[in-house]
Amino acid sequence: MKRISKLVVAALGISLAGSAFAFYRDGSYFDFARVDRVDRLLATTDQPQTRQECWDQPRTEYHPGADYRRNTVEPVYDEDGSPQQSVVRSDVVETGGYTTTRNERVCQTRTANIETQQVVGYDVVYRYRGEDYRERMDHDPGRSVRVHVDHGYVELAE
Repeated sequence: MKRISKLVVAALGISLAGSAFAFYRDGSYFDFARVDRVDRLLATTDQPQTRQECWDQPRTEYHPGADYRRNTVEPVYDEDGSPQQSVVRSDVVETGGYTTTRNERVCQTRTANIETQQVVGYDVVYRYRGEDYRERMDHDPGRSVRVHVDHGYVELAE
């Protein structure tokens, strides 16, 4: 049993070594580099913020009085003092009006621009085989980045 497992491990090792040799043969391979520093890039933007403001405002209203016609009947007398006919006198009478004051709720929508800061990118410094490399990325890479090495030239593989 031990002999079979040793043979399987040996066969796997030879096949992996062969594929690794083919992988390195053309001078291009992938590896991982350690991230040394990540700096966030911030941009200031104006964000519109809408809010509704309400307050109580006093409102005064005038209520006019009622108009009505007042008729007065006056008799007309003869020379001898006997009533002959009557005259109707008509007057327009206006009673005084009044005012009321009440609070009315008034609301207004206002929009103001508020400055906010947003992360727009990351400046990343990573180290691969003793050399520092710098890249600008759109996300935080974490502790390591995948690099592509092609004939000694190192670039991010993400």
